[in-house]
Amino acid sequence: MAELLRDLLTWVAANPGWAHLGVFLVALTESLAIVGLAVPGVIMMTGAGALIATGTLDFWPVCLWAIAGAVVGDGLSYWLGHHYRERLRTFWPFTRYPESLATGVRFFEKYGGRSVAFGRFVGPVRAVIPLVAGMLGMTTGRFLVANLLSAIAWAPIYLLPGIVFGVSLELAAEAAFHLVVLLLALVLSLWAVAWGIRQVFLRYSHRARGWVEELLRRAEFHPRMGEVARALADPGHPDAATLTILAGVLLLTTLLFALVIGLVITGAPDLSWNRTVLDLALSVQTPAANHLMAAFSRSGDLAVILPPALAVSAWLYRRGERRHANYWLAACAFAVLAGPLLGLPLQVPRPDDLGPGGLALGSFPSGHTLRVTVICGFLAVVLAGNLSPAWRWLPYAWAGSLMLVVGLSQLYFGLHWLTDVLGSLTLGLAWVALLGLAYRRHQKSEIPWWRLGAIALSTFVVAFGLQGLLGPDPASYRRPPTPITITEADWKTRVRHTLPQTRDDLRKTARHPLNLQYAGGLDHLRHRLADRGWKAESRLSWGTAMKLLSPSLPLAELPVIPHVHQGRHETLTLVKQASATRRLVLRLWTTPYRIDDETPLWIGNVTAQHKRTILDLLAIPTTDADTRGPLDSVQEDFSGLNLAPGRGRTHQRDQEDQTTEHGAERLSQGDRP
Repeated sequence: MAELLRDLLTWVAANPGWAHLGVFLVALTESLAIVGLAVPGVIMMTGAGALIATGTLDFWPVCLWAIAGAVVGDGLSYWLGHHYRERLRTFWPFTRYPESLATGVRFFEKYGGRSVAFGRFVGPVRAVIPLVAGMLGMTTGRFLVANLLSAIAWAPIYLLPGIVFGVSLELAAEAAFHLVVLLLALVLSLWAVAWGIRQVFLRYSHRARGWVEELLRRAEFHPRMGEVARALADPGHPDAATLTILAGVLLLTTLLFALVIGLVITGAPDLSWNRTVLDLALSVQTPAANHLMAAFSRSGDLAVILPPALAVSAWLYRRGERRHANYWLAACAFAVLAGPLLGLPLQVPRPDDLGPGGLALGSFPSGHTLRVTVICGFLAVVLAGNLSPAWRWLPYAWAGSLMLVVGLSQLYFGLHWLTDVLGSLTLGLAWVALLGLAYRRHQKSEIPWWRLGAIALSTFVVAFGLQGLLGPDPASYRRPPTPITITEADWKTRVRHTLPQTRDDLRKTARHPLNLQYAGGLDHLRHRLADRGWKAESRLSWGTAMKLLSPSLPLAELPVIPHVHQGRHETLTLVKQASATRRLVLRLWTTPYRIDDETPLWIGNVTAQHKRTILDLLAIPTTDADTRGPLDSVQEDFSGLNLAPGRGRTHQRDQEDQTTEHGAERLSQGDRP
């Protein structure tokens, strides 16, 4: 996939004319009557903006072609409406979907001539407003002015998200492509969960009454089934739709949990897809993502998720709602006790050498995932019952999103197997569905949902903040490597060839080779290299990021973007200015090896950077493609230091892998600090 993407970018850069034509056609069809409804114009324009950010395309040609396409597309739609007028109602697809045209007419009648400008930015009426404007007799002059001005605003606005996205990719890819993959996966997963829940409510909740009636009709031939069906849902109950969905969730999750239990009993560590998911999760770890995923994981801590439920229970008892409070206590008891009661007899081993020390219980189920699923799931059931049908999907989407990120955090840190997370989700949802059925069937009074939600949310925020201050550091989720003692001879003859040859990269492009090894103390190295022009520069942080927004700053004043190898930032970063427009960067990462049990062994590289400016708004220090020249140019600086040759692999223009020995052998024992 990475090779295909790289080839596509190379082709686009070599053929900008075709790319401009593509932008014109996308803008035209996205603006064309009816056709625009089927064209993913937003996605394509975002993609064009990302190509601008990467330097593959220039902003102004793309923007002008997009404006031209939008003007022509709306102009054709206006001409069709002006020519056919009321006869449009007799044409397909308006004969089959008359509401689409009626919506456009109502929008035009509400805003008049301004609707042409407004409509360009409103998705549902985007493709019919110019058609309606012509059909209802808007003058050509007024339409052209509105069309042109709105297109001039529309093109840069639609390109801007892509440019921001592309810049984010550039920054993340400079540090670690893992972060790009993780963030994209998170965004897509959260969108899929919210979209899926919304679709279930919009498409199937109104059919629930029919399902209940069909179930009861069939139950006449099965007396026992009839008793169960009538107990689960009464067609005369005002919440028949929700009760039916909860009954379906209960049945489905119970079956899935039974399936997961069967897989767990056969041996979770032996399942190939458990191992595959674990390896994938560990491969995308970065220091920045560690903090994000640790925050997600913290949401499922017992000290965070239990206080909101107990606070709601206490509030309900104080109001005299003892029945409702008992449901909350049942949810709390299950969330706290179900995990240990299942984990102790099953004793599923945790992933090897991963997770914080001192974890005595088995891996199955995931306590964090189970607690969030039960507490947040039941809260969603309670809140949704007090909302109008059009908005009932929102609490479920919120709860589903939180369940997702907490479950992913357990996989990300390697604390649980995939079967642990799936089992916890299915078990928790089954209990939520069972509690929800009982709660919604026997609910006798309305509870102020906004007050209940405010109590739960405020308690959660306070508990989350306190746990963030007092809880474990994200670094504790990952154990340091076990030290390995070797001799100097082992290093020179064996170990130096077995250490990684390139920086960990999901794309396997070998863009950043690890072609330098050093044995000794870092203070000694800093002192020796300081006399040769190497010095420490500020790294990219929240405080230094503002410098990237000043393209006029010289490269020497821009912060160094930290790189990631095996989930960690480099321990040492030193910079040497080669010229006004080029600087050399030395990076070293720790290894588990110790020479003679006292001298640490480090691995790293020397790369060159230049300043790349994007739209005269942003400056990014970018690593050069040449990885052999920088190390060759500093051989004299490294002479006499404890350096060993590494193996550097770079992609040449002929796409052949070249292997070259670099560095200087360690000169003498006396050079070691």
